[in-house]
Amino acid sequence: MKTLSLIIAIVTFSSCQFNKSVNTDLMTGAFSNGDGIGIDAIDIEINGTIEKRNEFVFGEKVNFIFHNVSGLTKEQNKVYPGLSMHIVKNEKDTVYSSSNLAISLKNGTDLIPLQLNASFTTALPYKNNEKYNIFIEIWDHKGDGKFNYELPITIKENDFINIKNNGIEYSNIYLWNETLKQVVLDKNISFEHQFILILDDIEGLELKNEKVFPVFSVDLIDNSGNKILSHPNILSNFETTGVNPLDLKKQLTASITLSKGKINNPCRLIAKLKDKNSPKEIIITTEVHIN
Repeated sequence: MKTLSLIIAIVTFSSCQFNKSVNTDLMTGAFSNGDGIGIDAIDIEINGTIEKRNEFVFGEKVNFIFHNVSGLTKEQNKVYPGLSMHIVKNEKDTVYSSSNLAISLKNGTDLIPLQLNASFTTALPYKNNEKYNIFIEIWDHKGDGKFNYELPITIKENDFINIKNNGIEYSNIYLWNETLKQVVLDKNISFEHQFILILDDIEGLELKNEKVFPVFSVDLIDNSGNKILSHPNILSNFETTGVNPLDLKKQLTASITLSKGKINNPCRLIAKLKDKNSPKEIIITTEVHIN
């Protein structure tokens, strides 16, 4: 009986240790800890390509792929995974939070092997050398198993756009593809897409009677010097009345719609935000090929 008890104890202990794991990726700094849930491999997919890095360009699409998730409790041949992701800035401010990215699997799944994905776009502040930590958790809705993944990341400037700034504060400036719902990272753009130039958190313009007086121009010029698009002042309706500085801080945008036709590429996009009451200005330039 003593021998039998010892065998049972060993079997029980071994079962408790199943799918326990602790791993650190020395290349990316990623840390994972599994307790009851196992993962065969974790890939970081950036703009559709698998890469091993934790420094991202502003606006990149990042997808974490968890391959062959195992250890989940089965009920009627289905498993019920939960998946959350949180991004914390400078160890204190949560800038992104999703409590269950696997909501589509709420009725369970019988997929074998099971793959789970967690994705986000790196449209995060970077000017003050902000540091971020991504926390992803996989759990079992029908059991106690958990798997935690943590990755420290940094964001660097998208060099697709050149910015010269004289005295105006901002957090982000980028060109947004409204059709594809993503930040533009490549100079090749399509006639068929709509674009928005976005300036976030504009501050520092001179106050006059509690208002600011910005002038915001946008020009798109082809290689022959022809103006494909020209707006001398998108904010012309407020040229005399001024703008509430709090409204300007929310977001300043310029919509760019292209008309199909013959264009001599490359084209140069030039946008200027000027302060009517001071020499302060931001000059934004980039080169694009319109196809």
